[in-house]
Amino acid sequence: TTDWSIARIELSIDRPWYSTKPRRRIIELLDYPGEWLLDLCLLEWDYPTFCAQVWSWCSQAPRAAIAADLIQTLAAIDPQAPVDAAYLLELQQRWAAFLADSRLPPYQLSRNLPGRFLLNGAHYHSEHQPFIPLFALNLSSGGGAPKFPAHSWGAVCTQNYLAYRDHEAKPFFSRHFQSLDAQVILIDLLGAMTAGSAALKDMRAALEGVLQPFTYGTDHWLGRLFRRKIRRVAVCATKMDHLLPDDQKRLQSLAESYLYDTVQRLAAESIELKVMAIAAVQAARIQTEANGEQSLIGRDKRTGQAVQFTPPALPQTMPHNLNLKIGDLPQLAPPPGLDRAHPFPGRRIDQLLAFLLAD
Repeated sequence: TTDWSIARIELSIDRPWYSTKPRRRIIELLDYPGEWLLDLCLLEWDYPTFCAQVWSWCSQAPRAAIAADLIQTLAAIDPQAPVDAAYLLELQQRWAAFLADSRLPPYQLSRNLPGRFLLNGAHYHSEHQPFIPLFALNLSSGGGAPKFPAHSWGAVCTQNYLAYRDHEAKPFFSRHFQSLDAQVILIDLLGAMTAGSAALKDMRAALEGVLQPFTYGTDHWLGRLFRRKIRRVAVCATKMDHLLPDDQKRLQSLAESYLYDTVQRLAAESIELKVMAIAAVQAARIQTEANGEQSLIGRDKRTGQAVQFTPPALPQTMPHNLNLKIGDLPQLAPPPGLDRAHPFPGRRIDQLLAFLLAD
């Protein structure tokens, strides 16, 4: 997914015998990059808060090692100094590359902000109003927002950050979320488990940030936006088809344990949250040998060639400290021969739709 799109499905439902006209319902499916959803937290952050939050992540492993030179460079910039526009654009491009590297193996990190630096969409051009986090800001003193000279690093980055927050992120959420009845959030829990505890902690923190607006009261504008109609949220751990049957069941229980506290908080706010393991398209099939041993066969995403593999076994329980790491999994392509005229081979999509469309 590289931009937002809408699909409309019309259902024709037969009425009882005494009614001659079928009942019609329109279902709208809004799809957009998951990276954009992470920008929700920016709606409540001014520029100094953005810098402070990002610094708290980048000053610790593994981000501190992924882009040590870039982080040192950003920390050395004087926010009061005159901005170098060409250098600012170069640093923003390096920051975007760092975000892209952070979300890929072996790191699999989730809190990669701003989200549109990864996927611009059709209308946003990050090079027009570039900004970066300035880590040299003294955020703990002085009280109130820092003041920057005109055309300084701090002034330009503040101005462009606010433009991004107020004219890109906020209108997107205001325009689309006010009409939603349900929300689906896809997570690559398997990918995070292959990366280890840092990725698992980062993903859970990102999810808590995304789901936080559902707990706000109606006196908060985000609370009014999210609580107006959205009553069901499904968090789906994807790629369950990459596992053998017993581990597919374990993925479901691990996901439920992973998000247990979040589910309880939303339940207290009358938001129904369901945690599921799914596969939108089944990319792997089970191969059983003569001796009874099972493996999986799929198509390698990079080469397109068939690949046979034995997936790692999952633990019975999710450790409370998230100190968990499993073996790597191959990146699989969808199976050949998919046709829009026929149902795609998926797993538990019917259960997901039953939950979302229960009304």
